[in-house]
Order: sequence, then C-alpha cells, then structure tokens
Amino acid sequence: MPSPILLFVYNRPDHTRKTIEALQRNLLAKQSDLYVFSDHPKDEAAKEAVGEVRQIISDIRGFSTVTVIKRDKNLGLAKSVISGVTEVINKEGRVIVLEDDLVTSPQFLEYMNQALRHYERDPKVFSIGGYQFPERTMKIPKGYPFDAYSGYRCCSWGWATWKDRWDRIDWEMKYFDAFMADAKSQAKFNLGGADRTQMLVHQREGKVNSWAIRFCYAHFQNDMRCIYPAKSLVNNIGLDNSGVHCGVDPSRQHDALDENFLPKLFCPAEPIVPEIAEAFYRVFSPKLGAKGIFSRGWGFLKKAYRKMRNSFFPPDAVLEILVVNTMQKSGGAAKAAWRNYLGIRKLHPSALYWTLIKEDHDRGVIGCSQLSLRGLLARYFMKLDRLPMLLYPKRSKATFTPALFRNPFRTGLRKFRPRLVHLHWVAASFLKTQDLRRFKVPMVWTLHDTWAFTGGCHYPGTCEGFFSKCGACPQLKSHSESDLSRTVWLQKQKAYQQLNITFVSPSRWLAETARKSSLLANHRVEVIPNGLDTQIYQPLDKKEAKAFLGLTEGDPVLLFGAEWLTDPRKGGDLLVEALKHLDFPCTLLNFGEGNLSLEGKENISVKSLGRLQDEMSLAVMYSAADVFICPSREDNLPNTVAEALSCGTPCAAFAVNGLPEMISHQQEGWLAKPFDAKDLAEGIRWIVKHPNPKELQSAARRKALAEYSLDVMANRYSQLYGKLMQQASQKRI
Repeated sequence: MPSPILLFVYNRPDHTRKTIEALQRNLLAKQSDLYVFSDHPKDEAAKEAVGEVRQIISDIRGFSTVTVIKRDKNLGLAKSVISGVTEVINKEGRVIVLEDDLVTSPQFLEYMNQALRHYERDPKVFSIGGYQFPERTMKIPKGYPFDAYSGYRCCSWGWATWKDRWDRIDWEMKYFDAFMADAKSQAKFNLGGADRTQMLVHQREGKVNSWAIRFCYAHFQNDMRCIYPAKSLVNNIGLDNSGVHCGVDPSRQHDALDENFLPKLFCPAEPIVPEIAEAFYRVFSPKLGAKGIFSRGWGFLKKAYRKMRNSFFPPDAVLEILVVNTMQKSGGAAKAAWRNYLGIRKLHPSALYWTLIKEDHDRGVIGCSQLSLRGLLARYFMKLDRLPMLLYPKRSKATFTPALFRNPFRTGLRKFRPRLVHLHWVAASFLKTQDLRRFKVPMVWTLHDTWAFTGGCHYPGTCEGFFSKCGACPQLKSHSESDLSRTVWLQKQKAYQQLNITFVSPSRWLAETARKSSLLANHRVEVIPNGLDTQIYQPLDKKEAKAFLGLTEGDPVLLFGAEWLTDPRKGGDLLVEALKHLDFPCTLLNFGEGNLSLEGKENISVKSLGRLQDEMSLAVMYSAADVFICPSREDNLPNTVAEALSCGTPCAAFAVNGLPEMISHQQEGWLAKPFDAKDLAEGIRWIVKHPNPKELQSAARRKALAEYSLDVMANRYSQLYGKLMQQASQKRI
C-alpha cells in the first residue's frame, strides 16, 4: 500500500487549497491515506483564516481515507510536526510529509513511494526529499547518470522517512555541548551548508523553534544521507512573505514543474558526488556581504518590474519553433501534439506551444488559463463554431468541424515572430484556414485525421468526395453540392495557395490518402509517426500492476479504451460482438467516458477505470493487461496502441487504415479481417492463450522503441525543420 501522507496546515487558505488540489492530481492519491493536522489559532487575529482553512480540509475528497486532526490549542509548527509524525509513523512505519504551501507534481507520490521502497534497507539513507532547486540556482553536472542524488542536508519541503530513522532523533539536543566543543564535527556538519551550526545554536538559545535543524543533525549524527530528485517534484508557493519561516526568495521558487518527470534511476547513497555537493553547499553558503545583498535585492526588483511591464505590454516572442494546437493536452490529438512539443523542446529550447486553452503553468505554453474568466469565455465561444451545423438536423453523429469562426479570446497572432510554425489540430474556433496566410514562414502541419484535406469531416468513411471537390456531404445528410462541406473546402483551397507548407502524416495510410486528395495533391507529404515517452510507458511487473488495480491474477485481462467508449468509429459495439465468442473466464478492463453493454456473458467480468489523465496510471493499466483491443472502424495511428506496445502489451485490431503499420500479424499481436467480430475474438484468444507470452511482449516493446520513441520522433522533426528553415533562408538571400 502507498505510504500515508501527512499535511500540516494553519492559516493560509489559498495556499492550502492549491496544495490539496495538486495532491489530488497525483497518480496514487486515490490509494493513499491522508492525515491533515490543523493547528489551533494562536490569537484572535488568526481565528478567521484558521476557520477558513478548516472548512477547506473538511471537504477533502480524492484519497483512500481522509483523517482531519484539529488541535484544540496552538502547538506551533515544530511541535505539531514532531507530534503528528510520531503519532502516525508509530502506527504506519513510514510517512510522506507536506506543509500547506507545497504544490506537488502529479508524479510526486509515485516517486516518494518508489524511493521509500528502494532505500528502506539502505543503512546510509535517513530520508527522501521531493524538492530540488531551480537550475538557475543549482545545476546538476552534465552527464550525471542518475535521476536522483545524495546529499548531506535533509529536505523539509516535501519529504519522507521511516520509523526506525525517526526514532533516532534527539529532540532534546543532549549532544549540543559536546558538539560545540568539537570544531571538526562542526566543519563536517557544515558540509550541508555553512548556516547549519548557527541554526543549531539559535535553536538551542530559543531564537528559533525548528524541527528541521534537529532532523538535519540526526542525519549527520548517524552518518546518513537525504536523497533528492534531479529535478523538483515540489514547488514552494509560500515564498511570498505569507509564512513565518520563509520570506521572498526567487532563487528557490520554480516557474513551473516538469509534470512528466518521474525519477526512475536511483543513485547510491555513497559516495556523494563532489561536484553536486559543492553546488549544493554554495546554495546555502552565499558570499553576500553588502554588495551581494544589494545585488540580490536589485535582481528581485528588476524581475518584479519586468513581470508587471509584460502584463500590460506583452512583448513579441522571437523564437525558432511555434507549435500550435487548439487544446494543450485534452484529447487524442492534443496529447500527441503535447508529446511532440516536449520532444522538440529538448532540441529547440526556445520553442513555444500556442493553444487556446492552457491547462497548466508551463512557461512554454501561451494561451488562456482554463480557470481564468478569459479561459471560461474562450471555452464558451468554442461552441459558436458549431452553429452552422444547426442547418443540418439530420446529420450523422460523426465529428464534423466547420472552423468558420475565430475565437475572440485567443492570444493574438501578432505576439509571435517564429522562424517555423508547426500546426497540429487547430479547428474548433482556434484558427480559420485563412489565418495561415498571415504566417510568412515555413509551416509543418501534422495530420491527426483527414480534416485538413476535407470539407470538415475527420474521417470520411466510404465517401471519396475530397478526391475532387466536397459537396453533397453524406455525413451532413446533404444532397446539395453547395452545402457547408463545399464552403469549407473552397476556403481551404484558397488558403493553401502559395503557402510554404509541408504536411506530415503519422501513418503511411493517411499520407497516401492525403496525396490523393485534391487539396494536398501538390503539397509535400512526409511520414513521421507520433512519439511518446518510452521511459514512462514501459513494461511494469504484470502481477503487481494487476494487484494494484484489484484484478485477479489468474484470469486474462482484456483492455479497451477510448475518449468515448460508445463512439461508433472506435468500434465498441464490434468488441461486444467479439466477446460473445469467448468462452473462457476473463476480465474486460476499460477506460474512457461511457459504458459498454455486455449482457449474458457471465464468464466476463467488467471493471471500468473511467477517464485517466496521468500517464503513470495509464502505464500501470497497460502493464496489467494481457491484450489491448482496438476494434476501430477508422483510425490513423492511435495513441492507445502505441502506448500499449510500449508497455509490452500485444494488441488485437482490425486491419484498417494505419493499424497494419503498428501491428504485424502474429508478431506484436493479431490483425483481424475488417470487421469480422469472430476473427477478432480468435485473435484475442490466440494472444491470451499464446504458449510464450514473453515473445509477444518483447516484440511489442521493440516495435515501440524503434518507431514511437519521443527521441526518434523529435530527431525526425528537427531534421525536417532544419531543411525547411535553410531553404527559406536561401530564398530570402
């Protein structure tokens, strides 16, 4: 079971709310027990804020259990932490501890639990830390091979430890007199920062009341270490003069956390890397003096001034690559676009991601914050793009996007001056096709479906109107040649003329279809498969993954998922038909919105996971499955199949569109005859009854590493960018 989480709160409601919301987004939140310790107000002035905090913590959801401990007298932070940790650790054996101003990444709990298991029996590790300084403050040496490092000083901003370590701490400081008489011990203690001995003195003299400095001394006294992540999974939002112990300190505050970073390669506790120890020491031992203090204060004032100035007069962004997608991460195309951007940013650090709705605080993303008034209005106005559809009340349920309307709340084009624009899915009121002519630079457009070369449909089915000129659209149930699909088609035809644009298809099938279309026949179309992080999507222990999801170990697990399980294009009905032909006990695990109707199959139990957003949850789910089923009627290069393959899970699908490029029959899985449900059932049976399942799993993983790695994809795009920008420069000369 995940380790219990202890959260200590007092009188900062806004900070507390943000801390809790971030924790709720963690992969392991729903499986973790949360203990919240609320200190009593120390005076009348604190009563109102403490009451507001207590109202917030009384409504916490999203954890396995929530236990709220409201103190009836004021203990102060040090005594509250010491007593609270002691109370829970004596019962649970290990704890993860946070205070009310620490915002965590979605990977925080996963990392802390993995590290607690990894170092539990290591005689040199006293605690685990979740915070790391910004790169501008402390750089990890290039070529350092691990995702974590060992340090002399404990971490107090998101940490964890075990009962046998906690029991070694001398809170009464009986060692103090002997320590102060030993200059060598003081010098050794100060390897974690020149301030540590002085802090210990202040604690002894009663000038401060800190649990952390006594926690630090226990590390030194036992010759043990704290393990830090190479990149931070915690951001302290309390560096705003709202707390007692922390003032304003930009050097320790992160602009944004890397929400996809999960330390996996743990370092040994010994030896400590000298270069890292020296860099760490400098953070806590600045040589300021009067000049240094003035310099730091002046730097803070300049930063504050620039932030205020830019809020009123946003500067043009001069950059190399601008990646464009309507949504930042939500939806299949957005997920692929976001992964593309993360890969590209490693090679082109100045790249920006322009979106209508911004879903996190990544500084590289430009758009309307989803929780702001502007973001809410932008979402509302997205619906206006659907107004022309009202003219076709008998239209099919297939997705059709006119893109005739420009959202008035989007960030303006004038903000950017890129050398190259990379488009993804840009409909739903974000970009009108006419807008493309305002970019006077090379463009790359990744096709996630057929929309870019049709009159508005995303998958045409059996219609071939886009080969010549759309009109009388079967999806609109229209018999008029001059219908909405013709209007959209004509606008695209006009917009694409004289554009320096290269289209990229993730699959050969879509590329060939695009080349046959009338709109793209004269344009360059390349093939670059979408990429994903194969370090996140990697095979996990199947037995543990099944246990984690509460699945029985013996029965095969069949997995199916989509944005909407009932979407006819995704073939949920075909899967239900195929399952009727299975006669062995198994579990159907599904994820996404909606439900499948599976009646009369007592041998098949169904477990629904709902909508999953974080990638570690998805990796656990794929690893738990014995086969992933993709019964799509139409699909380009589905993320779900690539994710499953990367986790070593063989796939069964119909041999349509881009799926034969992902699955070789009886190698990485099974390709069934379209749309033969009985043959799909035979493929499911063949995979789960295979005499050597490891063979299929290894083949699936090899395919993903060779074709769908984020680095492979990013390098392919970077080479294409370089050629296009070089050609554009030569033309200007």
